[in-house]
Amino acid sequence: MADLSWSVVEEAILGALEAELGSLVQTVASHQGNWLEDLQSQARRLPAVLVRWRQSRGEQVALRSSDLILDFVVLVAVRPLRGETEARVEEGGLYQILEGVRRALWLQDLGLEITPCSLEKEEPWLTTRELAVYGAEYRTILLKNF
Repeated sequence: MADLSWSVVEEAILGALEAELGSLVQTVASHQGNWLEDLQSQARRLPAVLVRWRQSRGEQVALRSSDLILDFVVLVAVRPLRGETEARVEEGGLYQILEGVRRALWLQDLGLEITPCSLEKEEPWLTTRELAVYGAEYRTILLKNF
């Protein structure tokens, strides 16, 4: 594996999501701020997909190299105009967008020398009258040489 940076992996994730989701979503972006506040203030157009770095940790594999395990979350947000059930199951709803995220990322190496992304879990994060958000956690590993 090549010695890659997190920013290269993040850009590849965003590119894969944009290519797969196309016009299904209004926004695909990296985000580390207060996601709820930003979505509620309509700083991003919905439906939106936000990529958030969750954590990374190293595991030494040789004297001067380690695996860098990268965990990230993909947030899918929609406005439930016709109710919670429709926000999940209708055309362009949460389930359809999550399926697109899976096609873009799950078991994909994104054209990089990384382990294919593994889907760790998907779960609802928030459901209100104004906003429905689901999160999908993914993991990949890259080699860091020192």
